[in-house]
Amino acid sequence: MRTAEFMQRSRSLCAHAARDLSDPPASALHHPRLITAVVVAFAVVAAAWIGMSLSRWRRITWRDHMDAPVSLVPKEVRRGGGGTAWKVFARHEEVGDPSLVLLRVKNSGFSSVSEADIKRPITFTFPGREVKEFTVTDCRGVPREDIESPSALVTQNRILLPRFAMRRRASFKLLVLLSGTGGGVHGKGYLRRGRIVRETRGRGRLARNISFGAALALLLGIQAGVTFSQAAAMPSFCHGGRLTLEGSTAFAPVARQIGGAYSGACPGADIAVTAISTFNGLNALNTGGQRDAATQIAMSDGLAPGGYPALDGHPVAVIIFAIVVNKQAGVFNLTSAELRGIFAGTVTDWRQAGGANLPVRIVSRTSGSGTRRAFDTKVLGGRDEPAFSSYDCVSKNAVPGSPVIRCEVPDTTTLLTRINTIPGAIGYAQISDAAAYANVETVKLDGWDPGISAVERDDYAFWTVEYLYTYGQPAPGTLAAAFLSYVNTDTSKDILRSAAYTPCADRLQPLPSTLCHS
Repeated sequence: MRTAEFMQRSRSLCAHAARDLSDPPASALHHPRLITAVVVAFAVVAAAWIGMSLSRWRRITWRDHMDAPVSLVPKEVRRGGGGTAWKVFARHEEVGDPSLVLLRVKNSGFSSVSEADIKRPITFTFPGREVKEFTVTDCRGVPREDIESPSALVTQNRILLPRFAMRRRASFKLLVLLSGTGGGVHGKGYLRRGRIVRETRGRGRLARNISFGAALALLLGIQAGVTFSQAAAMPSFCHGGRLTLEGSTAFAPVARQIGGAYSGACPGADIAVTAISTFNGLNALNTGGQRDAATQIAMSDGLAPGGYPALDGHPVAVIIFAIVVNKQAGVFNLTSAELRGIFAGTVTDWRQAGGANLPVRIVSRTSGSGTRRAFDTKVLGGRDEPAFSSYDCVSKNAVPGSPVIRCEVPDTTTLLTRINTIPGAIGYAQISDAAAYANVETVKLDGWDPGISAVERDDYAFWTVEYLYTYGQPAPGTLAAAFLSYVNTDTSKDILRSAAYTPCADRLQPLPSTLCHS
């Protein structure tokens, strides 16, 4: 009996096993969780592949072909045989601890890049060094004038390139003469649907030597303003003495550079620049009268108004201003109507202008500012700005019942510092000054970026002409007369262009008879 039961159970188990072997393994392959996992994994891989492809759709790469000090000491000097060490001069100014950097910038993506695609311009920074000169060469698919346009900006250790278009595989090289003992290069920028990245590649000694030789040859052959000499001859325009420039806080940084270049070429000249606002500078010159006529110049954003009949104006350059906001405001374009609403108190939150949920905080200049006069005239249409209501630019702690949060500051630097640190802040400043602050966004005005081309087309209204005022005409042979002539030299015009000014005396532009007024 037990044997029969055992045989029966064995036959039953074999039958079940046969059925299991004949059925497909549906319990594993058709499990719903397994199918979901496979779909999710496929989606993750596809998303990663799409992300990698999109990141390279627009891609600008850069790398430094060469970064080396310039050693021009003759052999007999190095051996102690006497003689005079050779020096490097840029625009009549000796370059201390000179070095050369050769950068290559290339469109390495899958698509062409338009000016509109470059949301934040490409900037190269050279820590511990100062930019003396730079030139663009070896352009392939990029017009050289697009890179070397007047909107290219040089500030101490940084070059901010203008926005430019690059077709696929286009490239150019940037040759930079620097002063100082620092090292390294940092590049950054923001590209719509793409990236601006550094390309890393090993460089051997031979490659570095070839790059250095090529860069030095380019510097000698292209940059006429850079010379190698055993001594600096005193230029014919030099006059000794002391000269004080007072006035516009927007123009003061550029005036210091021009004054420093003049003093560097003319050791007997002492030029001081004091930023006290346009109208304070005009008033100081007018009060000093004939007594200070040979030693004082006023810097004015725009023509002096009536009331200064003894002052003579000398147009220097077109100065372009920009509306600036703290980046957290979340706006990139404002119309004149929206700005008038902001300053009238009808637009008090950035959501009303398509931005973030933040209160609008106005940081204005005082009434003596030429920048403010240009803003009130050109943007607000002659309307006065609302009354002061805030001590800290954050709340209405001065006039609680005011329709707007509005503070006043005495100079451009303070204004931009406040904009940089206060969420929702808005103000106005010269375009190159605004570019130096990380959290300050330059916004379009009525759909136009601030620039000389838009100004010439009469599309962009927020600009004026920078003037240097003297008390009467300075006598020939005085430092004041010599400095006014120096402002029209190539050296000064290069400084003006590097700060996004367009010189009035530039023969390449028809400005003296159009935008600049004599």
